[in-house]
Amino acid sequence: ASSLLMTPILKHIMGIFGLMDASGPSLTKHFQKKGLEGCVVIYIGGIAELFLSSRKEERLYLKKRKGFIKYALRCGVDVLPVYLFGNTSAFTVVKNGFLADLSRRMQTSLTYFWGKYYLPIPRDDKMLYVKGKPLGLPHIPEPSNDDVEKWHTKYCEEVTRLFETYKEKVPLYKHKKLVIV
Repeated sequence: ASSLLMTPILKHIMGIFGLMDASGPSLTKHFQKKGLEGCVVIYIGGIAELFLSSRKEERLYLKKRKGFIKYALRCGVDVLPVYLFGNTSAFTVVKNGFLADLSRRMQTSLTYFWGKYYLPIPRDDKMLYVKGKPLGLPHIPEPSNDDVEKWHTKYCEEVTRLFETYKEKVPLYKHKKLVIV
């Protein structure tokens, strides 16, 4: 979250890992770099998704998140859909409505979470990272709403395909269903 990058000690720790703001100007600057240095990973669901998923159901906050597709079309960069199985089972999160609302307003996660031994240590659950095929986005300096909708739909379809194809490989996900909200 952008607010964490303004916190004195956290911004330095996050900088070590190459974390950056996902704002338009920040992405534009980053995309000008050549090769792998110009690549970014964006956690599309953000804070909203933190409060939606559970150990029984995966909920991706994607229906209203189309800006990343519009921006990729404008900049002429491709999008590679990925899915991380296990991230919603590593911790249990307090999902009180008040904390969710406050987190959204402050643009940072304010919640209590626990994992192994009821401590903030991830559980030993299996995790699996899978990547799909690049979408092959064209460069459209001024994409229409139809352009954005078309490529956003393809992104959602590829994420769904990844989930359904690989969920059997992770024991806790075999019976989960994916819901895009």
